[in-house]
Amino acid sequence: MQRFITSLAVFTLASGAVAALPAQGRDRGLIEMPSRGLRSGLYITGGIGDGLDSYKYSDLSKYTDWLSSPAAVLRIGGTPNQSVRVGGELFGWWNSAYDVLIQETTTETFTAALLDVQLYPARQSGFYVKGGVGIGRSGTSFEIEQSIGKNAFVYSVGAGYDIPLSRNVSIAPTIDFYQGSFTHRGVPTDSYIERVLNIGASLTFQSGRRGR
Repeated sequence: MQRFITSLAVFTLASGAVAALPAQGRDRGLIEMPSRGLRSGLYITGGIGDGLDSYKYSDLSKYTDWLSSPAAVLRIGGTPNQSVRVGGELFGWWNSAYDVLIQETTTETFTAALLDVQLYPARQSGFYVKGGVGIGRSGTSFEIEQSIGKNAFVYSVGAGYDIPLSRNVSIAPTIDFYQGSFTHRGVPTDSYIERVLNIGASLTFQSGRRGR
């Protein structure tokens, strides 16, 4: 949890620092920044992050400790207007470890396919909030090529801050939360809620030309 708080603080400070840059450039007449608020056309976003995973079974009252492991995201969609982006998202978190009980390496995964909406409250700002719904799968695979898992409804919420590198490319610090309720019919004690908090960065390419 301390790692999460530290990462969240870094995300907040970085977003604030970036927001201040354009104003400094105008005041001093030294820096000419591309317009950040103009979004258009198709877009594709790829991102990586530190995914913090935890879960709890239906017969337990507390979640497990956060488990840190890599996560990745891919988003593709369109831009109806400068304040809204709509698209699809693929998300994946995975953790491989050696299980001493069965004496082989196992890989835990949490994956999801969602429909997303990104909202930009201020047209000329890169800050956005997002939400999505879809389906997900939580499972474990083994070296002997067997795997077990469950499917479930998954939702996601998050935020980010687009920082333009050019008229068609931007990067963003991001924070996203995913959660799903995975049930086992007839065995309530085998049902569980799993969640992933992903803190990372993304790179976006858009087909539309950014205005000034």
